[in-house]
Amino acid sequence: MTIPLFILAILFSVSTREITEAHLLVLKSVDKENAIEQTNLTVSVNIFNVGKSPAYSIEIDDSNWGADVVQQVEGPHKATIERILPGANQTYSFVIAPLMAGELTSLPARVSYLLEPKGEEQKVVLSNTLPPLPVLTQTEYHKRTTKHYREWFIFLMLSCIPIGIPATMFMVAEKRLQALDKSGRKK
Repeated sequence: MTIPLFILAILFSVSTREITEAHLLVLKSVDKENAIEQTNLTVSVNIFNVGKSPAYSIEIDDSNWGADVVQQVEGPHKATIERILPGANQTYSFVIAPLMAGELTSLPARVSYLLEPKGEEQKVVLSNTLPPLPVLTQTEYHKRTTKHYREWFIFLMLSCIPIGIPATMFMVAEKRLQALDKSGRKK
């Protein structure tokens, strides 16, 4: 019984400990759910300083995109930011274009920083890992995103057949019965 209490006490002390130095959180994201081959895809690396002091000489490295899978369109995969103040954030973006349909995967971005402006101690953090991103061809993308008005119109017309034919036959039979009933009453 004392071991779980001890572990609970350690977790509580770690969670309530105040961060006095720079501490960076890194979020990597893309601007689209589905990538399209030969079409631009923007990758953003957001860096948040949740610590109490600035971070210096921040180096971003997201060069783990395969050169045989994507084409570099705009901006390098690596960048340097001079400093990020406490409570502030910086975003670095670059543009790639998937070369072929399939699935696009990427490893986390690596961000290193210094705690002092001319410091020696370098800290390294990794971003989140992006889920596998489906890369569609242009025709697959249009099939998935088009409104398909023509197909819906054809469906509605064809669905009128099983309803319309019996309804028309019923109305014609009803009119004939009424006509017979009227002619029978006149005599």
